[in-house]
This record gives sequence, structure tokens and C-alpha cells, in this order.
Amino acid sequence: MHGGAARPVLAVRAVVATLATLAAVALSAAGCSGAAGEGADAAGREVSIAAAAAELEAMSGAVLEGREATFRDILADTIAKDAYLCLPAPRDVFHGEAPEGERRIAGMMPHYGLFFGPMSYLVRRRGGAWEVEVRIAVDPPAGAGAWLELPDCGLAGALGGAIACRGTPYARSGSTDACPGSGEFSARATPAAIRALLSRWSTEVEGYWNRDARAFGLPVRYDFDFVLGDDARGRALRVDLAVPLSPTCGRTPYFSAMRAGWSLPVLAHEVGHVLGLLDEYEALSGIVRCYPKTPFPGAEISRMGLSMREQTLLLPVHHYLVLRRFFCRAPASMDPYAGAIR
Repeated sequence: MHGGAARPVLAVRAVVATLATLAAVALSAAGCSGAAGEGADAAGREVSIAAAAAELEAMSGAVLEGREATFRDILADTIAKDAYLCLPAPRDVFHGEAPEGERRIAGMMPHYGLFFGPMSYLVRRRGGAWEVEVRIAVDPPAGAGAWLELPDCGLAGALGGAIACRGTPYARSGSTDACPGSGEFSARATPAAIRALLSRWSTEVEGYWNRDARAFGLPVRYDFDFVLGDDARGRALRVDLAVPLSPTCGRTPYFSAMRAGWSLPVLAHEVGHVLGLLDEYEALSGIVRCYPKTPFPGAEISRMGLSMREQTLLLPVHHYLVLRRFFCRAPASMDPYAGAIR
């Protein structure tokens, strides 16, 4: 924050309280379990926002101390904006006897009140643990001779000498800018380079999610697959997001392009949007250098608050928000406000 008293999370806490009330009304009407093919048959306990937050805080431990109010607001705000209307107890979601099976989650989430962004993923319960899969298909930049801006030297091994590699990797720059320009990293946009880039993303981006799930003792494994659009179409693969591959870095919505210059931590944040998570920083911050990225008070520890830092975390609340939709009835509408009182 920039001097003075910290501004309230999400601008006005009264707004969040109102949203939480609307969410509670909608949840009580919708219930938690669904018919076969629409949700789990046994959802476990339905709880209040306050009770869910308390369970998630206990799972988070000391890292959340002093930040509880921020993440309670984030939980309430996300639930209030979600068309999947149920609130199973977090302990039941992670450690209860959930039914085996898989489910495709799809819908839209509102961002900043300005636009709707798609979410889509597969969630599977198998052997007492959770699996979450996301597949993103990209179409490479058109035209011969294009260059890829890269965030670091990570493709040097795969591409040998066919890469420029000088300076500080973007993720280690210390900046809160997603594209700090702290070095010169580039390669020609050859088919081999693009495949190497997508292979690296498929191997390493999910690692941030799996690292944090293990650290908090949560039984969930993530699998993110980045493929060429032609390959996805030729093999008739399930695709959760299809976008162009931009050859540069830049601040653009995740549903407009995946960008070659985004660092691995930033990509882990962007996949969070595909999984239906919202940003945890002030709207429009970080777009210009005179207004740097400003996470909500306390959210500087969060992957969805400061995306570009290696050490920021995907907390139990984030994993819960992804998994709980498995238990909800299929939405009657993709409008995330359909359950609210108008």
C-alpha cells in the first residue's frame, strides 16, 4: 500500500459482507449434493462461510496469522461470484469420504467487475485423493522469422546455442512487474523452440501447485498440459482454453493469449484463473510503473496476489475453491450472479 492507513480489502468490507449474505441465501436454496452426472452423491456437511474459513485457517497454520480477515473476504467474495452454489466443509473435501469419479467443471468468473473470464478443468477423485487436470492449446505466432521473448535461460539446454541468454531471470528480478525486462532472453520461434517451451510449461508450471499442496498436507495432484492447437485438434483432445501464443511478455488477460515472456510463477497464477480463482490485488495496479502491483493487505504471500514471485503460495483456500465445485449441482446458468437477489 502507498502510505496512510491500509485501504479495506476489496475496497469496502461492507460490500463483501453483502456478497457473503447473498451467497449464503443462494447456497441454502441450492443445497450441496447433486444428481448423478451433476455432482457428487454425498457432499458431506454444508457449512457457513465463517465455519469454512475457520477450518481453512487451521489448515494454513502460522503463515496466515494476521491475515485471516483478508482471506475470509477472498473466500466470501469468490463464493458469492461463483455459479457453483455449494459450501461443503473443507475438512470433508480434503479428508472425507468423497465418492470416486470425475467431473468437468466449466463456467465464467467475473474479474474486477469489468469482464468475464472462462474457467474449465477436470477434477477426479480416485484412490482417496484428488487429481485436477487443465489442458491449454495455443496457436503459434504467424510469419517466418518471428522471435520469442523468454523470461530466463530455461530453454538453453533444449535449444543449445540457439538462444540469447543475458541478465537476471524475470522471476528473480525482485520487481513486482510481470515483465521487468531485467535481462535479454530470446529465441527464434521455430517449431522446435515452441515445442520445447510448451514442454517446459507442461512439466514445471504445475510444480508450484503440487509443491504447495504437499506443504499443507492436501491430497491433491495437479497436471497441466500445454499443447499446440493443431495437435489438440488432430487428436481430438479435451481442451480447457484455446488461445494464441504471443511471442512477447505483457499484461493481457489469460483468455486473450499465453505469452512466451511470462515466467513460470506468472503462468502458475494465470492457470489459477482457468481454475476459477480471482486476482487478489487492486484492480489495474501493475499496468503502469507509477502504480505498481498492489496486493490486498496480507495477500502478498499469495500466488494470486503477487504472481511473479517464486515463493508466493497457493494456500488451502485456493485448493478448496477449486475442489469444492465437484460437490455442487451443475449450474442452471453460467451467469455467476444467477443465484443472487436482483
